[in-house]
Amino acid sequence: MRSIHLEELTWPDVKAAMKDGVDTVVFAVGATEQHGPHLPLACDSLIGGSLAELTARRHEKALVAPTVRVGCSQHHMAFPGTMSINSPELQTVLLDYMETLFQHGFRRVVMIPSHGGNFATVAETARAARTKWPDKQIVAFTDLNRLLEVAFKMSAKFGISPGASGIHAGEFETSILLSTHPELVDMSRAEEGYTGEFTKIIPELLQHGVARVSPNGILGDARPSDGSRGKQYLSAWVDLIMAEIEQPQAAA
Repeated sequence: MRSIHLEELTWPDVKAAMKDGVDTVVFAVGATEQHGPHLPLACDSLIGGSLAELTARRHEKALVAPTVRVGCSQHHMAFPGTMSINSPELQTVLLDYMETLFQHGFRRVVMIPSHGGNFATVAETARAARTKWPDKQIVAFTDLNRLLEVAFKMSAKFGISPGASGIHAGEFETSILLSTHPELVDMSRAEEGYTGEFTKIIPELLQHGVARVSPNGILGDARPSDGSRGKQYLSAWVDLIMAEIEQPQAAA
């Protein structure tokens, strides 16, 4: 194939790919939301796109569908530019999205939430989809705690604390963007945000928004970020996604 990106192919290309055994479509569920003063609003969508492409290339018999670029970001609405849709509406979009793919004959869909606020909605959508299409395979890595565990463990190898690695626009996400889209990262504006115990602030974040605990929108510290670590972080995230794909319930 000249591309693994669905939107870059013609319909005969897609038909030929399916005839050759391509039976899986991978897509990310990202966001358009603030990521501090140094990262673009597209941060989560860009990371999601990279994850989807890497996953599809590892799978080998997969195409990448366009990223869903607006997610559940209400807790970031204090920052200009952020866009958000509610969870029920996002779930409807994702189910409709998958239905069109299944109508064409694909048998597996892999959803990759790349924004923390989407993980619960994607998990709920995956459960609903498995009920709706019992003959199809719906895969979604939605264990946010496991992702953070891996992220913090990897960052620690480079001397980065969990507080600095962060859960939003900190060292982890910034390093990834530096490795994939360095032209969109302004490290001269990288700052320290909230670096305390994240588990203690989650309820407040969801109820009152990120600005309540971090006026600059960063949950972590972006200053020690390094693009050389970003590819390693992405690879570890894809490892988690591939493990989910290879689970017995997701394998044939």
